[in-house]
Amino acid sequence: MYCFVNGLKLEVTKATLNINDLAILRGYGIFDFFRTVDNKPLFLEDHLDRFYNSSKIAHLPISFSKSEVIEQVNSLLTANKLPISGIRMVLTGGYSEDGYSVGKPNLIITQGPITFPAEELYTNGVKLITHNFLRELPEVKTVNYMTGIWLKSKIKEEKAFDALYVNNGQVLELTRSNIFIITKEGKIITPQKNILKGVTRKKVLEMAASHYDIEEREISIDELLQAKEAFLTGTTKKVLPITAVDNQKIGDGKPGPISRQLLEMFNQFEKEYMDK
Repeated sequence: MYCFVNGLKLEVTKATLNINDLAILRGYGIFDFFRTVDNKPLFLEDHLDRFYNSSKIAHLPISFSKSEVIEQVNSLLTANKLPISGIRMVLTGGYSEDGYSVGKPNLIITQGPITFPAEELYTNGVKLITHNFLRELPEVKTVNYMTGIWLKSKIKEEKAFDALYVNNGQVLELTRSNIFIITKEGKIITPQKNILKGVTRKKVLEMAASHYDIEEREISIDELLQAKEAFLTGTTKKVLPITAVDNQKIGDGKPGPISRQLLEMFNQFEKEYMDK
């Protein structure tokens, strides 16, 4: 397998990073992640826009243009011959002279296999547990996933799929996904503030707008628990129904018709995108 480090294509086993990089010393860096389908990147333009916006907010300039990054991605697709995959773009804090100040960022692009949720999770829905947490710079996709990884043992213990971050009684996001609720009136609502606005979230909002009443606003935990349906969105999860939160059923405890329809719509939307 090959990767790119600062524009240089290398075998993954030969790629190195200095131990003084701020991503190692302080966990300071950003990244983005997207899928490939039949050797074609999915929604690459949206992911690059978010990646470059994150770099601006984090004060980490990217030394390559978007077109140069696309060239590197295409080179990996050719070299690695992995048609169904995940590609990760990481921008580190750079080599720091004092262990705290930002240096010249390092751009790393890797490709690897991906896994999807089991089909039974789409059939039966998933359970979440809640955790009181607000990420730093929530609009930035940072490399700091300490809380999410720390929660993995509790998630497993509770036989849950993931953790849902809440703050001051407000629903925010999952560790690596966005959340939506569907009210008894059939309105689709998703949090607007203090979240990372996922690309799959964006596409679901776009495609659902012509079929349903959509709203982006704060959602209380009580409103979530009283919702008719709920679902999460993410790059590898697509549209995945949520049927329980903290052992309380959502709706009748089964994936609802709107969630199922949105998954079908998204699969068709993805297919049409890839056929362009």
